[in-house]
Amino acid sequence: MTTIKATCPTCGEVSLTPPDIDLRVDRSGEASSFYAFTCPTCLCVVRKPADDRVVRLLVSGGVNVSPVEEPAPRREPRFPGPPISHDDLLDFHALLQTENWFDSLVALVRA
Repeated sequence: MTTIKATCPTCGEVSLTPPDIDLRVDRSGEASSFYAFTCPTCLCVVRKPADDRVVRLLVSGGVNVSPVEEPAPRREPRFPGPPISHDDLLDFHALLQTENWFDSLVALVRA
């Protein structure tokens, strides 16, 4: 079986086989193709960009090609209104420190 050399940022050069590598090619031309592997030494997942030259080398070594998956369509927000800010969290924390925090919270929701 073909041995492919790759570099882990932690461990340095590692030896892989074609099934160890996940090659994703973006056919839209946006240059978001990449390959990924789990380092056999430290078990970290490593992801690196793959230009046309790298794709050709990996394919010639027997690595299977998968398409880059399209991002999921954006859903509508579950709750209307602006996102919670840091100030909102601080206000909520201060509210929880009061003795009648639950009654105050109910009053805010009903308003």
